[in-house]
Amino acid sequence: MPTTMIDEPRTYRTQAARPARGRGHALREGVVVGLIGAAIAMVLFLIVDVAAGMPLRTPAMLGAALFHGVRGGAVTVTAPLVLGYTLVHLAGFVAFGLAVSGLFALAEREKRVLALIFMLGCCLAVLFGAMVYVLAQWLREAMTPWIFLSGHLLAAAGVVVALMYFHGRLIRQFPEAGE
Repeated sequence: MPTTMIDEPRTYRTQAARPARGRGHALREGVVVGLIGAAIAMVLFLIVDVAAGMPLRTPAMLGAALFHGVRGGAVTVTAPLVLGYTLVHLAGFVAFGLAVSGLFALAEREKRVLALIFMLGCCLAVLFGAMVYVLAQWLREAMTPWIFLSGHLLAAAGVVVALMYFHGRLIRQFPEAGE
């Protein structure tokens, strides 16, 4: 008995049609992105502190302000202040990395989320500017806001570069995301 072949179109998997990434990938990516941002800011603060002859002054000062409500002035660099603030700093950046990574994972499935990510980024930039202003008022002359601002702007640039590495194809599709 002869068999006939049915002409069915073959579908080939291309890079554009790759399956969505798993939750584990988004978690790893979020932690990596957050740690990259935190490391860039911490290294800049360390460089500035060493150049001023007071290593670890910035995390000690921010830890004293956060944990003890100290407002400017001389702060003694202690391990609990530095380690405590460092943990808070890392946790904040990792939480931010996880949130951004989750949004990008969602944007992989629904391109219109890219516009939401852009709007949230603009809102976060304004919020961050206000936070720098409040921190500068709180710590007064003890810490220049420009160092804090430049450290976190460099960290944001590092986060963007990491996201471009993980989601380059998605970033290139941004202009058509609003359609």
